[in-house]
Amino acid sequence: MDVDTAQIRSKLQEAVEECTTRGLLFAAKWAAEQLCSLSINKTSSTELPVPLSLSSLSREEEKQFNNDSEQKSSERLAKWSMQDTQERDRVVLAKCMFDLREFDRAAFCLEKCMGPRAMFLRLYSRFLSRERRAGEARATSAGNEGGNGVDNSGAGGVAAISAEESERRRAAGEADRELLAIRDELEAADAADNIDAFGLYLAGLVYRALGQRNQAQAVCLRSVRQYEYNWSAWQLLGTCIDLVHYPIEQLTVDLSGLGWMRHAFLAHALVERFGGNEGFTVHQRVIEQLFPQSPFVLGLVAMRHYSMREFEEAGRIFGKLDEIDPYGLELSDIYSNILFVMEDRARLGALAHKCAALDRFRPETCCVIGNYYSLRREHEKAVGYFQRALQLDKKYLAAWTLMGHEFIELKNTTAAIDAYRHAVDVDDRDYRAWYGLGQTYEILKMPHYASNYFMRAATLRPYDSRMWCALGHCYESTDQPIKAIESYRRALLGSAESEALAVTRLAKLYDNAGENNKAAYYYQLLIEHAIKNGGALGDMGVTSANTPALGNSGQQDELAAACLFLAGFEHDRGNVQAAMKYLSQVVDGANSGGASQQRVEEARAIMRAFSQH
Repeated sequence: MDVDTAQIRSKLQEAVEECTTRGLLFAAKWAAEQLCSLSINKTSSTELPVPLSLSSLSREEEKQFNNDSEQKSSERLAKWSMQDTQERDRVVLAKCMFDLREFDRAAFCLEKCMGPRAMFLRLYSRFLSRERRAGEARATSAGNEGGNGVDNSGAGGVAAISAEESERRRAAGEADRELLAIRDELEAADAADNIDAFGLYLAGLVYRALGQRNQAQAVCLRSVRQYEYNWSAWQLLGTCIDLVHYPIEQLTVDLSGLGWMRHAFLAHALVERFGGNEGFTVHQRVIEQLFPQSPFVLGLVAMRHYSMREFEEAGRIFGKLDEIDPYGLELSDIYSNILFVMEDRARLGALAHKCAALDRFRPETCCVIGNYYSLRREHEKAVGYFQRALQLDKKYLAAWTLMGHEFIELKNTTAAIDAYRHAVDVDDRDYRAWYGLGQTYEILKMPHYASNYFMRAATLRPYDSRMWCALGHCYESTDQPIKAIESYRRALLGSAESEALAVTRLAKLYDNAGENNKAAYYYQLLIEHAIKNGGALGDMGVTSANTPALGNSGQQDELAAACLFLAGFEHDRGNVQAAMKYLSQVVDGANSGGASQQRVEEARAIMRAFSQH
């Protein structure tokens, strides 16, 4: 289908202006970034590989989505345009105050204005003012809880703390009342059919802050259908939708009437929640053909490789992204995670110096430096930088999760649990925090609790074999072999990195259950896996806190155990020649530093017994 790139350019230019006027600077920057990345080789139209409608909603579609008559919609738009024109000067003044973070003053300036731009800026200013007061109240509470090591048990100390706590609660209560007042005004405007797409987005923000996720999802869907070029609305929609209970296939159908922005959103959602799959490639190709040099598109591809644990390729793409946008910090924290896993101290150190030189007061910078100190095993310093990141942004999910990892290294399980729980509070759909909680409770020898958290992680990350292997290990610890077998079998449907571990555990579980045919099948799979990986079992992986990583000798010992079982299995079936072949593999492997001496002696004893018969 032909796509008019000139129209895309016009719509993106309009989006930059509309979002900037309303103080949505992130959405404006995103639109401007795509505008500058729009393919310059196609000045009029191009052919996309999948059916796509790139124009904004037609009048018929707008009428369908909003249940409006065409005449009523036109009258409403004309009315809003007139109001915006009449109130333009006051909106400009209020926007200056807004940019100076004088939110209450900006809201007061627009108190008597009725146009959609003025209403949005006024209520958005009140919303941000409320957020700031709530944040200050939380900071005060955290300071009181943390203390300074001074004993305030005297009467004066108690009175002072009580007064501070009372003030904190009063501020928090006022903030919540303000949020409800904003919600009521937006709902009244919606009922009077006097709210535009940006107003619906703001209603979504309010509902999300109130914990009303379903209502937020509904108004965000309405917002992007009315005006699809507000990336902030798409981002908010992504935080509201539970892709476990709202399948991505259904979401794709529900958004099918929209244009190319839905492909950007779906690609982002698939990477963020599922690490990317076949559906990601379809959406990625659409936006990549339109915006071949977009840092956003390159970032999505890099994040997909990172989620699939293809660190070398992810690092290469991040290097390319750095050439295109050398001063960008948005994805530097993820890049630092990749370099940390690769144990590339030199490149991670260079990245940390670069980020600190650009802006040392960005949460991403603190995260990068924290990863650098963690790689150097200076875990106390790493915790300090993650805490600094949280001082800059209390909802910075990565810092909470990484700080939990650092507390595990410091053997401080109580602090680790607290950090992971904060991460869950920020976003209960992020599997890393649930997985971290499971690992922590496994360290504490509490497998029942651990299995609950691993199950939450596996539900959010259904194709990640590490989640299912960790869950299977918990079920083994609690003597639930049937559930353990189900978990390990489920692990084989996911990523291949834990395949050897899952196969090994399945073979042993079936062996212990006396199901020799199934045990033999998985032991044979284990040997095939070893052959495929050059004669060793390969990377068994560490999937839980109490599952040790097998070194080369341990891997060979597991392989020897498989050969011994298969030798007995084949002998019982009357296939003595095959049995002797398996035993010979164990004995011959001893000369190359393979199985333990105990396994070798056991194999020789069985060979002598077989020879006598």
